[in-house]
Amino acid sequence: MIVSLAIKTEIIMREMMLDSIMSMFFLSRSVYLIENIILLYIFLETKRSRGFQFLVCIASWGTITLFHFFLNNINLNPLLISYILGSLYLIPVILIFKETFQAKIFVFYLIYSLTQLIYLIFVNIDHFLSPPIPHTFVFLGLILELVALPFIRRYMKSPLKDIIGILDQHKKSFTLFPILSFLLLASYAFQERYLLSTFITLILSTMLIFFSYYLIATSISGARRQQELERISITDSLTGLYNRRYMEQKIQQEFNRYQKTGSEFALASADIDFFKNINDLYGHDGGDSLLKSITEDMCKSIRTYDTVARWGGEEFLILLPATNKEQAVILAERIRKTVEAHRYEFDGANKPVAVTLTLGVSVVNSRDTIEGMIKRADKAMYYGKRKSRNCVISFDEIKKDTVNG
Repeated sequence: MIVSLAIKTEIIMREMMLDSIMSMFFLSRSVYLIENIILLYIFLETKRSRGFQFLVCIASWGTITLFHFFLNNINLNPLLISYILGSLYLIPVILIFKETFQAKIFVFYLIYSLTQLIYLIFVNIDHFLSPPIPHTFVFLGLILELVALPFIRRYMKSPLKDIIGILDQHKKSFTLFPILSFLLLASYAFQERYLLSTFITLILSTMLIFFSYYLIATSISGARRQQELERISITDSLTGLYNRRYMEQKIQQEFNRYQKTGSEFALASADIDFFKNINDLYGHDGGDSLLKSITEDMCKSIRTYDTVARWGGEEFLILLPATNKEQAVILAERIRKTVEAHRYEFDGANKPVAVTLTLGVSVVNSRDTIEGMIKRADKAMYYGKRKSRNCVISFDEIKKDTVNG
């Protein structure tokens, strides 16, 4: 009687332990899945409704679960089955998120490989320490990862977005890196035994992959900072136009091309009429706002290969490649008419303000210098100021007027 009771008690204890083991295992896998879903939503942006996302996730989970039960009856490595089926979650990722295809693959396998490598580390720890309930340390490790998610969002989202930006610029080779990381992960599935050497290799591999992503993100960030510094060095801080230094370089390049090929180019010097009155009436803030608006109109009026720079104060210089005198005057007239037709509104002005430009045009010639071209464009512009303002004057007109005078 006593022996029978002891046997029943042992059976009950074993069933309870088995239930605890199964519960801990499924709880760990559930937390792991939730963690990966959160990471995807941190690094990617959705393009579908929440209802669609929910249905796709449930359908994917149900389908993969059915496959899992089917493959468990086949004599395959459980970890290998898990990796193969886990890759099927790429399908809802492609359907739900709006980034490019290669960016989705990159982020998916980055998250999958790194979280699974960390998961394997805790599986090994759990095996070596042998807690009363298996998977206890795996569950604790996953909880630690969940706690770390806000820090991941804060410190890793921006660098990863930089990497995605590079992928979107057709640097598709980056996509291979997380896939190779995943293949490294899959290789551990074939190692049946828990060895200390394997555990150490696993930790070193994970650290190496983390460090590689860090180096990629750091190099991209450094390149972005360098590009930003270069942009600042060649642009005007108020209007966003190119500055005088950059325009001088562009004119030199165009002048060198002219000397080699004989392709004409022109310069147009533009100045806002009565700009001092604007500053006096509306203050420098009003004047600055007006400069920005006129800049936008000028940029809309030129061709894609033309260049506008803020030359100083309210004066602009426009480089017109592959342009003769007649074409240059037509383009300058287009700019003048665009500004003349606009009524500008800005803080401090009670009603829309009418503004005009005076432009002077010069065209390169065989005996020319860059300084000479700029001086002729300025001279034509100031001649227009004295003549009537709100006009376009080419340097040749000055010569004609001088002769006729």
